[in-house]
Amino acid sequence: MSALLTRLDSRVEAAVGASIAVLHAQEARLDAASARILEAHRTLVKAETTLAFERVRLLICADRQRRVDDQLLADLSTQLEVLEDAAASRDQAEADLLARIKEMRHSPAPAAGPTVVSAVAAMRR
Repeated sequence: MSALLTRLDSRVEAAVGASIAVLHAQEARLDAASARILEAHRTLVKAETTLAFERVRLLICADRQRRVDDQLLADLSTQLEVLEDAAASRDQAEADLLARIKEMRHSPAPAAGPTVVSAVAAMRR
């Protein structure tokens, strides 16, 4: 089992009927709805990565070896703003991904062409 990339991975996998790894492997064969979900998932992964990076930068900035002075307080304030922006971007990416999942659930199934699930089943034969 692969490590989770986001907290919405299981919802993505349930919506498309395949794992995240299979989605990436079968990207060229995805239907339009699955491709939109995969792209929204990539955006969310990037936002999560940025948020984690900025959080570490905040921790480094707040290192207890630094003297608490005006410069440190200014640096912390700046880094908190950057972290807040990163969290807002992550939240927007999550909302976009959830919207793509909802669209897929409420749209009619494609009449022709293999789905991700059928493509995976064919690969296993």
